Amino acid sequence: MHTRRRDIQGLRAIAIGAVVLEHAFGQPRGGFLGVDVFFVVSGFLITGSLLHGIDRSGRVDLLEFWKRRARRLAPAFLTVAATTAVVFLVAFPSADPISIAAPLGAALVSMSNWWFIREGTDYFVANGPESPFLHTWSLSVEEQFYVLWPLLIVGTLWLLRPRRGRSRVDGRVRLGLTVVLAVVAAASIVVAALLGTGDAAYFSTATRAWELAAGALVAVAAARTTPPSSQVGLPMTVLGLLLIVGSIIVVDADAGVPFPGALPAVVGTVLVLVGGRAPSGGTVVLENPLSDWLGAVSYSLYLWHFPVLVFVEAVVPGGVWVVLPVSALLAHLSTRFVEQPFLGRVPLRSWSWWTRRASLSGGALVLCTALALVSSAAVPQERVAATAPAVASSIPAVRDAQLHIVTALRATTWPAALDAERPGPVPAGAPRECGRIGTDRSEASCTFGDPAATKTAVLVGDSIAGAWSEALVTWLHTEHPDWRVVVLARNGCPFITADAQPGVPCAALQQHVVDRVAQLRPDAVIVGTRFDGIPLERADGTGPLTAAEFERSSAAMIDRIVRLTPVVVQLAAPPAGADPTRCHVRFGSPQACVRAVSADWRARMASTERVAAEHGVRLVDTSPIVAVGGRTPATNRGALLRIDAVHLTPAASAASGPALGALIDAEGGLAG
Repeated sequence: MHTRRRDIQGLRAIAIGAVVLEHAFGQPRGGFLGVDVFFVVSGFLITGSLLHGIDRSGRVDLLEFWKRRARRLAPAFLTVAATTAVVFLVAFPSADPISIAAPLGAALVSMSNWWFIREGTDYFVANGPESPFLHTWSLSVEEQFYVLWPLLIVGTLWLLRPRRGRSRVDGRVRLGLTVVLAVVAAASIVVAALLGTGDAAYFSTATRAWELAAGALVAVAAARTTPPSSQVGLPMTVLGLLLIVGSIIVVDADAGVPFPGALPAVVGTVLVLVGGRAPSGGTVVLENPLSDWLGAVSYSLYLWHFPVLVFVEAVVPGGVWVVLPVSALLAHLSTRFVEQPFLGRVPLRSWSWWTRRASLSGGALVLCTALALVSSAAVPQERVAATAPAVASSIPAVRDAQLHIVTALRATTWPAALDAERPGPVPAGAPRECGRIGTDRSEASCTFGDPAATKTAVLVGDSIAGAWSEALVTWLHTEHPDWRVVVLARNGCPFITADAQPGVPCAALQQHVVDRVAQLRPDAVIVGTRFDGIPLERADGTGPLTAAEFERSSAAMIDRIVRLTPVVVQLAAPPAGADPTRCHVRFGSPQACVRAVSADWRARMASTERVAAEHGVRLVDTSPIVAVGGRTPATNRGALLRIDAVHLTPAASAASGPALGALIDAEGGLAG
């Protein structure tokens, strides 16, 4: 059981290769199954180690086991965690420190998978900010296994302890452990099947336990069984490899992960673990110098690759090719100078020896970071600055807004005041806070304008509508003091009839808004809802809403609202841009944050135009306020333009009030 098996290193190599490639390039599409392979291997190795300890001493030394696990995992993890936290906090001045500290804290106590469930993180959605610690969810699952599984073994030994003599892994113990593992696996599969897809199903320890149990069952069976012959072992290994590789190539997120989507990969890993026990059960695919090296550095490579990927995507858009060599270099250094000394495989040397190695490692990291920063400052700058567009609008207020956007598009250095600026929390009294679901703000506190105003507009939609609220309040206060606006937005719930966020009754919430509009009978209704960004999900968890479904659902909602007011104005969502918390690099260039108006936005705009034309809605294209020549920057007027990828900051929204009002007036205004 304790002879080092090259085929297991080969399994680790396949697993880490699949994970890194899928994270960096999106291919192979089932690359995320590498984590499932790791779980099975961990279950096998850890259980084998525990059973060996029982045979040797007659008991499970829990403290010694947990100390060994800590020596194996903690040094590299703490090194990567500390480096990542420092680099991200220093390099990204607009990032909220809590967004780094909270997931890091969860990872430090082996609870990051539950943290990401709580946050509603979707592993398969690439849009929106990604935590550099997202990948630690799987480490937390394994670490929870390291705590709970030895306790279950101790409990089983206690129940089946012999009347005299010390415990050993005899038939009774193997049967008892097999029953325990079978129950755990069955319960886990039931939970996974009931949860289906979604955050909880993907990240939960309960839905992953069957994979760890599968590996553990192999170890229990191997404790007292004869290895298969070469004639049986080699075909098992080959079949297992075919299942693993085939799954990685074919399976995608819609297959139901972890169950049943991961089942072929888990079965394949079990076959390799069993077949590899044969005298000649390995294959050149698993046993070769490259697999040996990848398997040896797999833990450090897993730790390093995701922070490197998040950093590179932020500072060098399209530069993911850098991720592989940088991650491999850091993984090699981490394995050689951090992991192995604590495992006793490399002797602990003198302080001067460690100083020289640390200097080399630090120098390599600084060099990689410098290359990334230089790339971010130079490459995008040449592309965008050479094609900086001219202002086209003839509307004075819009033209003024576009001049500021062009200035931002041409800028090659960040505004000096921006280093101290973070999007931060929205002020409690801000109009957009009225849209927060669960807010205790009254409708009166969400009505803005002169109480004696003779005309009323109602703002409805999701958080995009809320992000326009400061602009509308500013414009109406300045240009139309006879109007007041009531903010009835519902954050996270687009203004459509469908439930588009699992777990949130959006359709019911928006119907309540429609009912309130029917009571108010306002002079105008202003609609704002998302266009691009994170895809909208069906409430039943069966995938994202299609464009056709969104259009039909939007048309149905507009049909309800046009019957209740003489004027409906639809504000197009501003085109998505770069998230400043990820792309604002202290020593980089704002050119790295310039984004093109997406095809998704253009398609949704065309869809909205059709709905507006059909229902007599006044559609306002707001893109001229934030984009010129099909490109949008991250800053405007020396400050951040957006809080994240899609929402304007309160200050930017207020500053755009005159331009937004001019665009509304150009489409007929609010008057009937």
